[in-house]
Amino acid sequence: MPVPCSDRSRWVMRWSPILAVVLVMMGSEVRGQTPAALSVIPAPIVLSGPAAGQQIAVTLSYTDGSVRDVTSIARLAVGSEGVARVSERGVVRPLRDGATRLHVEASGYAVDVPIQVQRASSVRPVSYRLDVSAVLSKAGCNMGACHGNLNGKGGFKLSLRGDDPRLDWVSLTHDTFARRTDPGAPARSLVLLKPTGQVPHEGGIRFNASSPEAAVLKEWVAQGAHDDEASAPRLKRLSVFPVERIAAPGALAQQLVITAEFEDGTLRDVTRQASYDVSDPTIAGVTSDGRVEARRACETTVAVRYLAGRAISRLAFLRDRPGFVWHDVPECNVIDTHVFAKLKAFRVAPSGLASDPVFLRRAYLDAIGRLPAPGEVRAFLADREPGKRDRVIDRLLTRPEFADFWALKWADLLRNEEKTMGQKGVWVFQRWLRDQVARDLPLDVFARQLVSATGSTWSNPPASFYRTNRDPETCAETIGQVFLGVRLQCARCHNHPFDVWTQDDYYGLAAFFANVQRKEINNIRRDEFDKFEINGDEAIYVSGRPQTIQPRSGVMMDPKPPRAPRPELGDDPDALDDLALWLTRDNPQFTRNIANRVWYHLTGRGIVDPVDDFRDSNPPSNPALLDALAGELVRNGLRLRPLVALIMKSRTYQLDAVPNETNAGDEVNFSHAIVRLLPAEVLLDAISDALDEPGQFRRAPRDSRAVQLPGVTAEGDFLKVFGKPDRLLSCECERSDSTSLAQAFQLINGEAIREKLVADNNRLGALLKVKASEESIVDELALAILGHALDDEGKAGVLRHVAGAGDRRKAWEDIAWAMLNSKEFLLRH
Repeated sequence: MPVPCSDRSRWVMRWSPILAVVLVMMGSEVRGQTPAALSVIPAPIVLSGPAAGQQIAVTLSYTDGSVRDVTSIARLAVGSEGVARVSERGVVRPLRDGATRLHVEASGYAVDVPIQVQRASSVRPVSYRLDVSAVLSKAGCNMGACHGNLNGKGGFKLSLRGDDPRLDWVSLTHDTFARRTDPGAPARSLVLLKPTGQVPHEGGIRFNASSPEAAVLKEWVAQGAHDDEASAPRLKRLSVFPVERIAAPGALAQQLVITAEFEDGTLRDVTRQASYDVSDPTIAGVTSDGRVEARRACETTVAVRYLAGRAISRLAFLRDRPGFVWHDVPECNVIDTHVFAKLKAFRVAPSGLASDPVFLRRAYLDAIGRLPAPGEVRAFLADREPGKRDRVIDRLLTRPEFADFWALKWADLLRNEEKTMGQKGVWVFQRWLRDQVARDLPLDVFARQLVSATGSTWSNPPASFYRTNRDPETCAETIGQVFLGVRLQCARCHNHPFDVWTQDDYYGLAAFFANVQRKEINNIRRDEFDKFEINGDEAIYVSGRPQTIQPRSGVMMDPKPPRAPRPELGDDPDALDDLALWLTRDNPQFTRNIANRVWYHLTGRGIVDPVDDFRDSNPPSNPALLDALAGELVRNGLRLRPLVALIMKSRTYQLDAVPNETNAGDEVNFSHAIVRLLPAEVLLDAISDALDEPGQFRRAPRDSRAVQLPGVTAEGDFLKVFGKPDRLLSCECERSDSTSLAQAFQLINGEAIREKLVADNNRLGALLKVKASEESIVDELALAILGHALDDEGKAGVLRHVAGAGDRRKAWEDIAWAMLNSKEFLLRH
């Protein structure tokens, strides 16, 4: 029976298959919060066999809905029947068959949990498959930095993270004359002596000689070191408690409970045997018995591994803000609903709305990649009608610059560069990309055209996809990274260590491209010794059966999408149409990836970040938001413009970049705008627009803008210095937004700025020629460069500088140069 801890307390017992709860209506205060319930996971507790053990997790709930893990401070006691015992860390172990109860007390509340022990006197031999393999993974022996390395370490090689238990068993028991395991003298086995530090070991001490891990290895060797592949049950599912939790403010710890479910129906607590990886080891860690300990308030994801099973626990530890009060914020659309719901739960207040000049500049830069002209700024600021922000967004999305700017983003991902495309090819492909964006072609159709295209790359530009992706493996990796947001590269050599992808998944996808062939129609190489250069047209076609060999198993792989049924190809050698349909038709990962990429380009950070690294151990920062965006994308026919409009019209997008006391440290929840350096092409165009002096490029039509340039051959150093990618990778990460000394030199006295600054007919020259007043010149410059007028103090300082200068033109050049070098100009904010 539950035991009340106070004569004033009332209690109610509620049974459930997984927990027992005592609700207490009156109790003590904990950090200003009123407790309301105590719960224990799991309940009831069933222990089967003498080696069984069960980790528990004790949770204290409060009247405001918050919860706190109190496992480490709870008082634990087992009934006097001598059936079981419990450790201070909350592990219950059997003594003899029978039934008893675990009594748990914390913060003045109590709960009794039934315990059932069975087969306590039976003998279960140590299992190589279930126990020994887990010990090797837990100790890190089969990690890439140790014996899981491709070449092993010290002559001892294991499969990476235990992917091949049979191979590992052979290495343990047969290699080096079976010196690693000695059934005649188990304690002298190298597999035990080295990780416990009893003999020199380059990897150091992995566990103590008295630890449960050492006991497992010793007992297994003593039993003959057999592989029990035929008798050991296979793992069906791995589960973790809690899957997701927001801890009460001030809490910095959480006990995990890991349960393995096997195909024979048995359940086993493997909290001690599981391996743990945290998303950021600098802010949180996990003890060997599954206790997560955060070093400060944070969000963290714990990836749990046991054998081939994986599970994820998402945890948030909140700052203790006793005086925090949430003030309702106006919501413009579904985006705000999900963003503000999370901020409220995390006790974080969003920043205020960005001012009109800041919003206008941000909207222009994000939508069309250029600055608003002074006249556009004046008109927007003078508009007093409601809804003016929505109206300017709608106008921006219909401008031709929108297609130019968003085609640039696709050109980066699809690697439109001269070496493999040729001088003409980059223009042909760039024009095609721009035309599809201008048409607002549904993105699923866009992807299908690229994947299934064949023929001349000049007359059918989407076939150029197979010019930069020239082998089946690269094609598979690009498809995964660009259209699904997943990184398959690891599975090329071994099963993915951090994700579900296997080598069979990888080579099944690569097989779709195994019969893609290329024929050079004309190729005028500038460097005859560079066999990779293709400066001419190519024809893409399919020939033969699409098959490839899985290198580890030697099996011939037919086309098969990852985690999906194998298509029925029959005698048709062209499998690309089948792949394109699987990729885009009713594939939620395709839409989630596209939605996440668009969000990233408009806000500066993906909901999944990095944007091409979707995996269980890198979950969305706001899953509901990502699902909502993907749903809106589907509802609008997978068209780009409606999604861009939805995001830009949200209050979340329009928040100020200036943080408040509660969100100053927030980097993932979009509580304020993210400040970032302008992309290289946008920055160069912004300098041209600000000074009204168009850029001139030798290989482009007159008055072309930098965002319209195809390929990567930059004229001058400016674009490269400011991070324009070489397009060697299908990754957003290749475009750099980091700062460097070379950038400072470009801004101080680089050719790109200097030539535009001193040009006779630039904005300054035009103003001086019409004898504009000093006040009107400073206003025009400020609107053109910064997007807003200077305040009285700033304007007075400018006018003093000009009045005291001997050369009026050079004085104004100084002012324009200073504005162009300001953070306000260089950054998107």
